[in-house]
Order: sequence, then structure tokens, then C-alpha cells
Amino acid sequence: MTAPQKRPGSPGSSVPQTLDHYLSTNHRDDITGTLEYIERGSALVTPDAIEGLRRLRPALQAKIARIEGSARLRSRLELLALYFDEACRDGTTGTPTHCDVTFALLYFLKGFDRIPDSVPEIGLLDDALIVETVLQRHATTLRAHWLRRRRTWPAEL
Repeated sequence: MTAPQKRPGSPGSSVPQTLDHYLSTNHRDDITGTLEYIERGSALVTPDAIEGLRRLRPALQAKIARIEGSARLRSRLELLALYFDEACRDGTTGTPTHCDVTFALLYFLKGFDRIPDSVPEIGLLDDALIVETVLQRHATTLRAHWLRRRRTWPAEL
């Protein structure tokens, strides 16, 4: 099997090879569900992967801004991206929450989805599922982060 082609803006050159390979692999017989997929991907998030996503923030922000038809997904990704940035500034990277958030943002950013983003009406469903799972899994930590910064937690979450 040949390696998938990298699309411009793909995180392939900015994240460690093992994580990039995991993000680029569409077939996983041994993974039983979304949570397990996230846990395995999150375990591959290293300081180099975090730094890679920091370098890719402009591309991530641009892709978030291009989301049409799902203000909810856009706002959730913006929330995760803000948490990612603030944790990097605070030096609280490497926590389970930060690793899951990093993985979810890289999953959204990369060009190799289980459902290609270009598929009309359903292309972002896999991205939304990853984001939703991370938000639910870390709701307490993320809310606490928001409260420490005297922000109101979005009602739709």
C-alpha cells in the first residue's frame, strides 16, 4: 500500500511521524470506537506534536473560519483552539486534556479523514464526533479553565 499524498497545509511535516501516520491511517480493525481512537492518538501527542500544532495555528484558524453550515462545530473548535493556546502559554501542556485537545485539533486540520471533508452535508461528521467526544470527556477541566479566566461557559456545550 502506498502512503497517502500530503495536501498543502497538512500537518505531516510539523508533527512526529508516528502521530502523522496514525492520523493518516483510515483502516483500524483493532479499534472499537471513537474514544479508543482518541485515546490512542492522544498517547502519541508529544512536545514536538504540540509545537507542530503551534506552528500550524494559522492554518488551523483558516480552516475553522472556512466551515460553512455549522456554527456549532466552528464555535467548539474555536473553544478547543483557545484552550490549546492558553495551556501552551501557561505551561500546562502534556495533561490528558491538553493531549486530547491537541489530537482533536490535528484530526480536524489534517487532510485524511474517515469521511472526507469534501463530501457534501456529512464531510465534517467525523471531525464533529471527535470534537464532541473530547469536549464531553474533559468538560469539567475545560469549564474550570473558563471559570479561572472569568469567562462564561457557552450554554450550548
